[in-house]
Amino acid sequence: MCTALTIATSNGYHLFGRSLDSSHNFNLTVHFIPRNYIWKNVITNKTNNIKYAILGMGIISDGHPLIADGFNEKGLACAALNFPDYTSYNKDLINGKINIGPYDLILWILSNFEKVSEVKNALKNINIVNMPFSKSTPIPLIHWLVYDKDDNCIVIEKIKGKLKIYDNKIGVLTNSPTFDWQITNLRQYINLTSTQPEEVMWHNQQLTPLSNGIGLTGFPGDFSSVSRFIRAAYLKSHVDVGDDEVSGVTTLFKVLDNTAMIYGSVITSKNLKFKTFYKSSMCLEKGIYYYNTYNNNQVTAISMFNEDLDTANIKVFPYRNTQSIYSEN
Repeated sequence: MCTALTIATSNGYHLFGRSLDSSHNFNLTVHFIPRNYIWKNVITNKTNNIKYAILGMGIISDGHPLIADGFNEKGLACAALNFPDYTSYNKDLINGKINIGPYDLILWILSNFEKVSEVKNALKNINIVNMPFSKSTPIPLIHWLVYDKDDNCIVIEKIKGKLKIYDNKIGVLTNSPTFDWQITNLRQYINLTSTQPEEVMWHNQQLTPLSNGIGLTGFPGDFSSVSRFIRAAYLKSHVDVGDDEVSGVTTLFKVLDNTAMIYGSVITSKNLKFKTFYKSSMCLEKGIYYYNTYNNNQVTAISMFNEDLDTANIKVFPYRNTQSIYSEN
């Protein structure tokens, strides 16, 4: 269960971010993957070069980066979000195609392309294979959000063996159902407004608004994928973002705050408790990865361009999960 979205400021900064909600601690870290790092495709055992350096959140398993979200030096960003009940990968390898596991699609996208348009064209040659990363690792059932600093955005879903690519004009993604269903469902909420309604007459009775904010009566407040999609789509479309990068970063975090799960607020049928482990916000122009965590409200910033892009080894940054409080006196 996750939420991802895009935001652009009036001065041309493009932000991409997500929240990661789970009942399981993945031991996540931010890692920098330089241009000269070589990775092995688990499906084919072939090695691949990194064309563009990458910065993002994920885990390192046996020296292999499994990226949850991130961006590259050219300002292309991607995130993977849980997509149960609908995902269906191909069982077999296909000759002439690029055969890849779903856990490596972000790495493949960010290491090779600059623009969303390039990704859309290259996906014609991709075969996402139903093969686990390792014997101890389940196959992730996910879909993907891809965004560039020209404000182009797509969703990638593999449904019933077919690869679906949607232009994402709302710049939001959550989980199931499918993206096209989520867009259709938004049409039920076009009555929502941030503007205070005027007083009205019902027969002989004059009625005035009971309080401010009444224009959003019916605004869904639960943590389901559908409700989070509506909240994120509405808020990002109506919020006053501001001009500069910091305003954009702050706004993106504020929208994600409205979808974040407090520990104990979502409990599954197996008695598993969900929480939002972290929220991220990436500035694609400046190459900075911002994040905060469930236990640490302070925003941590890591700049790609303060690193040597031409090295060969992954650099792992500590996951700042201890609350940092500013003491005034």
